[in-house]
Amino acid sequence: MKVNEQIMLRPTQKAQQRTKNRIRENGQSGFVVILAHTQPRCLKHRPALLLESVDTGWRGWLACEEVEVINESR
Repeated sequence: MKVNEQIMLRPTQKAQQRTKNRIRENGQSGFVVILAHTQPRCLKHRPALLLESVDTGWRGWLACEEVEVINESR
């Protein structure tokens, strides 16, 4: 994924409730990728994406293993 790319996400079966909530509450029109990081401290060094909601302006980290990209901008 590229920085500033707009993506749509859905939670994986491994997703915690926090991730499901963030996608449901903020992801109706998708997210913009701010940063992809392989070991952010905030998620116990798991690969993660820093995202910003297109709809609400929410900004935060979601673990890569907890989300699936369902369409990428071209």
